[in-house]
Amino acid sequence: MESSSSLKVSTKLSINGEEKEVTFRYSEILLDVLRNKSGLTGAKPGCLNGDCGACTVNIDGVAQKSCLTLAVEVREKEILTIEG
Repeated sequence: MESSSSLKVSTKLSINGEEKEVTFRYSEILLDVLRNKSGLTGAKPGCLNGDCGACTVNIDGVAQKSCLTLAVEVREKEILTIEG
């Protein structure tokens, strides 16, 4: 049986006003999806535990740390990065 961390989802994410089709693991953080799957490298990996804020993006108008946010949690939300 596959663990839930290896299961993948293919979905559209609204990033900087554009719909992007991406595939990622359910356990993948938003920071990694933005950088590795969407080519948006403005959000930076810093401490990876939410202290430094280098990975901050706006999700539905609220500043959030993408290193602490699972990508699957933002499927129906508007993501705004520094590139936007």
